[in-house]
Amino acid sequence: MKTVFYGIITAITLSCNVQAAAIDFSEAWYQVAQKNDALQAKKEQVKYAQALQDAAKSLYLPNVDITGSYTHFDKPIVAELPAVELFGQSFQLPNLPLTNQNFAHSSLNAVLPIYTGGRITAAQDIRQAQVDEAQSNYNLATRATFTQLVQYYFGVVLSEQVYQVRLGAVDALATHLNHAVKFEQQGQIAKVERLMAQVSLDKAQIEAQKSFRDFEIAKLALTKMLKQQESVLPTTPLFVNNSVNSVTPYLTKTLADHPGIAILNAKREQAKGMVDMASAKHLPEVMLYGNYNLYADDSATGELLPEWMVGVGIRIPLMDRSGTSQEVVAAKSSVRQVNLLQMQMQQDLSILVEKTYAEMAQALEEYNSLASSQALSAETVVLRQKAFSQGLSTSLEVADAQLYATSIRVQRLSASYNYVKSLAQLLSVSGDIDRFMDYLQINGIEVK
Repeated sequence: MKTVFYGIITAITLSCNVQAAAIDFSEAWYQVAQKNDALQAKKEQVKYAQALQDAAKSLYLPNVDITGSYTHFDKPIVAELPAVELFGQSFQLPNLPLTNQNFAHSSLNAVLPIYTGGRITAAQDIRQAQVDEAQSNYNLATRATFTQLVQYYFGVVLSEQVYQVRLGAVDALATHLNHAVKFEQQGQIAKVERLMAQVSLDKAQIEAQKSFRDFEIAKLALTKMLKQQESVLPTTPLFVNNSVNSVTPYLTKTLADHPGIAILNAKREQAKGMVDMASAKHLPEVMLYGNYNLYADDSATGELLPEWMVGVGIRIPLMDRSGTSQEVVAAKSSVRQVNLLQMQMQQDLSILVEKTYAEMAQALEEYNSLASSQALSAETVVLRQKAFSQGLSTSLEVADAQLYATSIRVQRLSASYNYVKSLAQLLSVSGDIDRFMDYLQINGIEVK
């Protein structure tokens, strides 16, 4: 009955695989790169920083504005003229009205910075460094997402192949149980031998059920990551390479252009810009300014206002309460902090590359070493089955041989998955994710 049940599961699985959308790894990566929400958010962060950088480019342009005012006085402003002596008599001159009781005025004003002590240049350098930091954050997120996709994608490939191996073990042990039942009926083996065959089949069926659930969960995770409505089925197989390259190229490239180091470089440039900004507060500012009178009412004051004027202004800081000197000290401390963090990151990245490379080499060595064990276990199964049919082997020996052969195949598949996963991590850290498929297409060995 259980064998029939697993036959139904197999049929359902094959039917689902037919209906699932087939997708190779390159297409999967393209879809993730275009649709992943976290990556899109990082792209928006880059656009945000670029917009601020563009805004900083206008700091050398003049400020131009129009000002206007309308004032109502409690009474008109007048100039009281003194009395005048004329021919021995005193005459009081009438007051001179300067403004009406309501006074309106507007003007066009412009201020152009000539010298700012380096403030503008420092501000623009900071904005450029912020763009570099945002771009590096995007690159870092891209590499992390690539590594995650490799784990999800080839996790589905692994779990499906493991499930098929487990199903093969179920079929083999089911056949063995049928033989054991016939031999028991013919009196060739004891009842305990047939029961051992049944127990072994039950264990194999439990493992197959677990692997089926693992396969469904892995497929669901990949489908969600690709933002697909229907289930997807990978077509790119697990693979290994005959040998691994030297660790030196990976290490050199990682230390040269890893986004983490680029982020710290950008932060250092921002800290240097803050040093320049703080230091510039001690320096004078020079500016050109101009004013053009657009409108003034017909009062005496309005008539006296010049139509236009230009000039040069200077601002010399003497003392303020912002703690400029300590701001310089703090900014320089930030530079030193970034330098120390970069040295630590270089060390951490070196360790990560060495560790990942060792894991990749170990996985490849395990895969290759298990080839002989797989061949031996397969041959042992055949010999045990023949010996059992001739009464020279026990049911338990047949079952153990089959289960051991299954475990070796699963172990070898897992080794190939660990190789692919470590390879992807190594290429991600060193910035060569575009070369990932080359390792399969050029000299890769498909694992089946």
